[in-house]
Amino acid sequence: MESSSLKLAQGFLKDAQKASKGSWFSKPEWDIAAQYFDKAATAFKAARHYEEAADCYVKASDAYVQINAVYLAAKCVENAATLADTHIKDHEMAVSHYSRASDLYRSQGAAADKAAEMMESAAKVCEDIDTNRTIQLYDSALSIYENEDRGRFGVETFKRTIRYLLDKGRLSEAVDIQMRLSAVCEHVNNRFELNKSNLSAIIILLAFGDSVEAGKKLEEFGQDVAFTRSKEAAAAERLVQAYSDGDQDEYVRIAGDQPVAFLDTTIARLAAKTRIPGARRLEPRVSEKQVAHGGEHNAVGSDAPFINNAVDNDDDDDLL
Repeated sequence: MESSSLKLAQGFLKDAQKASKGSWFSKPEWDIAAQYFDKAATAFKAARHYEEAADCYVKASDAYVQINAVYLAAKCVENAATLADTHIKDHEMAVSHYSRASDLYRSQGAAADKAAEMMESAAKVCEDIDTNRTIQLYDSALSIYENEDRGRFGVETFKRTIRYLLDKGRLSEAVDIQMRLSAVCEHVNNRFELNKSNLSAIIILLAFGDSVEAGKKLEEFGQDVAFTRSKEAAAAERLVQAYSDGDQDEYVRIAGDQPVAFLDTTIARLAAKTRIPGARRLEPRVSEKQVAHGGEHNAVGSDAPFINNAVDNDDDDDLL
């Protein structure tokens, strides 16, 4: 099967090269060349010659551009990117092809969502390799959604970006993206997501140790009457107050309530692990049965609390 596919691919490639060169008396036949390069790529892929397949997809893309078939050009280079990522394992090639596909989809005029999707795919390729580049690629995807007024379709990409930033401890940047998500939700009148996003922003700021900015944001959000009537607003206000009072017990109790617990898992976990600087440590909750059996140590939770920048150096809990 692979042998026959390889012979077929080589035949298609030969026809494609012939059509793309033209002659002294004729111009290149790009429409024919594009189709043969595309067929050659498919056949090479079936034969498991992935590098040749990716190369033919790129050449097919270039040929489609020559005849202004931009969407088909974008699709071909997207296929090349997928091969580079999943089979060739060339991350640099994959990012380059995904970026090129994004540019082509966007220039096509009616495929902004696909353009953003390509940048997100490029970001995913880099997640375990280059943090800064990953953030830049995610930001490019978000900017496409924003600039093309397609923000309502990018909510999950915003959330994924925020999760990535939190996992990497980039809280300041996470706040910025969270505020951009709030702006998008407000613009499209997505009240459900807006209330959650506002509360999430407050939680991240408090985890970062910036209670002053959290208070300012809460006051800013308070200009929205609909938000002030929400459960998320009440939770945000109580969290800021508990943080200001240095009441760790109350903060943890609020973090366990539904408005916080029903947020994105990463945000909810962040709230549960946030430590208030200078607050006393939480005492383990011991039941009478545990005391009777001498199992007091079993009452301590396994999750270490989150320490923000203001916590003393002698605190031995893990950083996020």
